[in-house]
Amino acid sequence: MVVSLQIFYFIALSFLLSLVITPFYVFEPKTTPLEDSTNVELHGNFLHITDFHPDPNYVSNVTARSRCHEVFQDTKRPKHMKKGISGPWGAPATVCDSPFSLIDTTFEWLENNWKNKLDFVIWTGDNARHDNDDNFPRKPEEVFMLNRMIAEKFLKTFGDENNFRKKRGPHFIPIIPSIGNNDIHPNNIISSGPNDVLTILYNIWSPFIPKGQHKTFLNGGYFYTEVIPNKLMVVSLNTLYFYKANTAVNGCKEADQPGTIEMKWLNDILKKARKRGMKVYLTGHVAPRAKQYTRSCYRRYGRLALKFHDMILGHFYGHSNMDHFFFIDAKSIRRQNGKVETNVYDIDNYTKRLINHYNKVLPRSREFVEKEYAVIHINPSIIPTFFPALRIFKYNTTVVTKGDIKEDTKKDTIDDDVDSTRRRRRDRSSATNTFLTPLGYTQYFINLTHANLYPNITPEYTIEYTTWDDYHMKDLTVSSWLQLTQKIVSRGLRSSLWKKIQEHLMVGTRSLIRRKKKKHYEPAESREKGPEDYLVSELAF
Repeated sequence: MVVSLQIFYFIALSFLLSLVITPFYVFEPKTTPLEDSTNVELHGNFLHITDFHPDPNYVSNVTARSRCHEVFQDTKRPKHMKKGISGPWGAPATVCDSPFSLIDTTFEWLENNWKNKLDFVIWTGDNARHDNDDNFPRKPEEVFMLNRMIAEKFLKTFGDENNFRKKRGPHFIPIIPSIGNNDIHPNNIISSGPNDVLTILYNIWSPFIPKGQHKTFLNGGYFYTEVIPNKLMVVSLNTLYFYKANTAVNGCKEADQPGTIEMKWLNDILKKARKRGMKVYLTGHVAPRAKQYTRSCYRRYGRLALKFHDMILGHFYGHSNMDHFFFIDAKSIRRQNGKVETNVYDIDNYTKRLINHYNKVLPRSREFVEKEYAVIHINPSIIPTFFPALRIFKYNTTVVTKGDIKEDTKKDTIDDDVDSTRRRRRDRSSATNTFLTPLGYTQYFINLTHANLYPNITPEYTIEYTTWDDYHMKDLTVSSWLQLTQKIVSRGLRSSLWKKIQEHLMVGTRSLIRRKKKKHYEPAESREKGPEDYLVSELAF
């Protein structure tokens, strides 16, 4: 029996490898590293997009209770998430994943509006559906085929087919993917590398991984890309090695644990980047929260974030689906807490906890204030947890001469005391607007309640809000986020600013969700076929 099982697993793995190794691109792009290119033209824009969750079993015009799969199945999700009928373009605020029609229209809109206007793409994972329906259990081949499908769409959308015959590249802008907890099978669980899962993902994502880092990815699922050679580095972290739900690993304490190895790698990469005078954006799927990461990984991430605050200009994550931001601060690292919990079963409660977090982290002194904080950006998702959304960031392309960053010659380690490290840093790059600083973003979304009334008209993403017009932020430095936080706290829960932030947190579905919580929910219009609900399967952080 054991021998038979081994033979079965061997055959299954061989089949999966044959699927991903077989070329799947309509065209075959050359992947000449950016370092080989000269005179890179900067547009000053980049895209952050996350959590597609395409579902090949999605059926339009069925109940949300069935997860939009037609076969009825009860769920423990809140009652408002079970209400509604799946629409042709998706089902917002339900237990349903994304229809292929939503995925297709997203990439079509990006190609028509942003293909030649972006410098790079941050893509933070979850490219397969949730494993939340016993009538349609996920299989490994489906998970990796969905990952492959999304990768192919990125290559088609941002590739330059007219350039493919030229010897020099690049033939598509830098695209930086990271592994989501639903990109693997079973979800959440991945052991130390090298392993079969990382080998399969490597074969899918190899066009995006720079030359010289293939072995790093095969060993750990992380890498970095110099999106602007010798100036800006985007690091893709494998956050599943820090994630509490990943029971195959054990945090960042023991030397042989993959999380410890990854943190050491990150520390080394950041030191090298500082020596070269570069700036860095950190990206990944699961955001660094005290309740999501193991305690040792949360503390190590926080220490690195503050130790290298002078050169890390942004932390960009997905997974939560809610549009919001929070802080890692020196006090919470020392206390080993500072939890910010996300509980979509009671969004009103969560927003109160969020404003309480803002109140607690606000500085009491102006000295070294900005150096005590890292701001974590949570991007809304394409999956209609609320309404599908994405962000186009604008960043500073004004070059500062004579070196932006002062090299620190003192040898330090990942576990240096936060206070002593902070005192050694006098550069204020994360606190002031300088070269490569994110200046703001425009959030685009699709109102699916409206779009589903017109099944034969392809919906367009439209502007939901901008940080300039709606929050009056001049840039996205730590100082600006602290100023916004001060306004939120001082004006209180009843202010128009807080109401606006709550509306943005739920990407335009706040009134929809409130209507659905009522005992006798009725759609806003009788013609509405609406995607009406959803909040992803694991949003208790």
